Amino acid sequence: MSTGGIRRLSKSIKFELLIEWSFFFIFMAFLIIMNNYSNLFFHTGIELFINFIFAVVFVFSFNTYRINKNNFLLILGIGYFFVAVLGIFHTLTYTGMPFLSSMDGLKIATQFWIASRYMGAFTCLIAIIFKISPQRNVNPYALFIAYFCITIFLISSICIFKVFPDCYVENVGLTSFKIVSEYVLCTVFLIIATVFFIFGKNIDKYLFVCFECFLILSGVCEMFFVSYVVPSEFTTIIGHTIMIFAAYFLYKGVVETGLRKPYNLINSDLYTADNKVKLFEEIVFNNEECLNMIINNSDNAIFVISNNKFIFSNKKMAELLGAEKVEEIIGIDIEKIITDEAKGAVYRRIDNAICNKLSTPFVESKLLRLDGKIVDIEVTNSFCMYKGQPSAMVMFRDITSRRQIQLLESNIEENKKLISKATELNKMMTEFFSNISHELKTPLNVLLGAVQILSLSGNDKNKSESGKYLKTMKQNCYRLVRLVNNLIDISKFDSGYFKMNLQNYNVVSVIEDITLSVADYANNKGIDLIFDTDVEEKDMAIDLDKIERIMLNLLSNAIKFTDKGGQILVNMYDKKDNIVISVKDNGVGMPKDKLNMIFERFGQIDKTLARNSQGSGIGLSLVKSIVDMHNGDIKAFSEFGKGSEFVVKLPVRFVEDKISSDGRLYESKVEKISIEFSDIYY
Repeated sequence: MSTGGIRRLSKSIKFELLIEWSFFFIFMAFLIIMNNYSNLFFHTGIELFINFIFAVVFVFSFNTYRINKNNFLLILGIGYFFVAVLGIFHTLTYTGMPFLSSMDGLKIATQFWIASRYMGAFTCLIAIIFKISPQRNVNPYALFIAYFCITIFLISSICIFKVFPDCYVENVGLTSFKIVSEYVLCTVFLIIATVFFIFGKNIDKYLFVCFECFLILSGVCEMFFVSYVVPSEFTTIIGHTIMIFAAYFLYKGVVETGLRKPYNLINSDLYTADNKVKLFEEIVFNNEECLNMIINNSDNAIFVISNNKFIFSNKKMAELLGAEKVEEIIGIDIEKIITDEAKGAVYRRIDNAICNKLSTPFVESKLLRLDGKIVDIEVTNSFCMYKGQPSAMVMFRDITSRRQIQLLESNIEENKKLISKATELNKMMTEFFSNISHELKTPLNVLLGAVQILSLSGNDKNKSESGKYLKTMKQNCYRLVRLVNNLIDISKFDSGYFKMNLQNYNVVSVIEDITLSVADYANNKGIDLIFDTDVEEKDMAIDLDKIERIMLNLLSNAIKFTDKGGQILVNMYDKKDNIVISVKDNGVGMPKDKLNMIFERFGQIDKTLARNSQGSGIGLSLVKSIVDMHNGDIKAFSEFGKGSEFVVKLPVRFVEDKISSDGRLYESKVEKISIEFSDIYY
């Protein structure tokens, strides 16, 4: 470098130092002034700045390790990165912080402080050992994992297992362990500084001075943390200030050694590499063995032909043809590896290369392997002189994988079109269900109204004769109403209009009322219906109409599939955060391999189990959807011939504002039950 360049660099460095120190003193002055108003602000600013410097040291040392292979800087960088992690925990748990300070306040914050200082001293000691014995190798990733495990252990011992020794007692001050630890740490840092002074003189002077200052200042600052009762005392302010200067010297040493000097090393290496490249180019053009080495290690299949016969080949070409050794394909005729369709084009390219000494770009073609398989390839060829005779050098590139990817992409596009078409058909089907449901609803209401009027009119004689027929008509009208309502709810659910109307209710009373309201249906069929609960009152937010829908459906199914003399148990269990509702019968049951399909839309068990009962296969699907909307869970347990049990688990939650109901199809609970139980015949 010229004298003028050295002067410019010197001036640049001096100006850089001026900027850094100016910023440093302004920053420190600002924090000290702010300490008069808020010690928390002063402490947080100091700690964040120091931990940020340690993180920067880690980034520099870790990312430049491949260049400088400096184990000393790598250990410092990784070690102080995890020191920074513990320092962040110390900052967040400090009294007054809005995040973790409630965990025990200054007690845990002081424990994190001591843990980070011990880790820093340990890191410096290990770094010195590897500096004195540089022949030892360091695995960066193993070192990082080791520090990570140590850090997790320290955090767990402080926050979870609480086995780390106490360092501070509120309104009393520091514990003996904390005071002794500060003296030990001070001694350790100063001993390390002494050892480094003795054995570290053969390293870079700038790094030596910076690291020596860092060790001495780290040791000195410990002495200012041994006697305070309140962390805002003047001694701790001095200690934190010294820590900033210590961190600054560590930063300068690592950046200078780990960043600037590697750049100079890179420039030197690039210059050396450039010379090597030039020398290598001369060897390539003048050394046949070197050329063969390059060709044999190429990822492309390369061979040389003369008089349409192989006279040279690399290993990749032998592999592509399916031969075990290169010698197996030397001397074979080119015709043996050409498909009939490609013969004319291949011979023209070879003749053009040899006769006109031209090269051809890559074109797609087919290769016939020795085992008869055809491979998709790209091929190019050019003129060359091989052992004194004009020849053609041919290069093959296997594109089988590329073709497979292209085919896969084509299949994906086709599948996307099919999915889009299926989605559109599903949308059309949903719209059809919605429209047909509403179209059926109007005439059905007219029919049901007429039947109800007929039930109320006429003399006693006519009523006795027609009552049986009117009851059948009315029950089947209810069945149609149930089907229409289910179809409407399916359409609402698919289109996103199936909304929740949450209000706070005593869920025990709600379930008990619903159960008792269907007791007549069970008694008429000769079935015992029993309700039991382990809690008398439990308020929680539910959608009353939808909970009734769930229970009526489950009870309807239980009555439907339970024979005369059977029993249905409705139990409620309070699990504090959840309410569990069980509907259990000893009816016909279901095969275990069919349980997965009962909650699917239109899913039904074999009709031989239905006996005289019928259904659309929609009810349980809607039940599961309603339970899911309550953030709950429903499960079915059954054994064929022994009965079934449906268990509904709902989370306990509350709402503050009352939400007005959006209206329902049903006018009363009696009619609601009649509709839900319309497919049960006696």
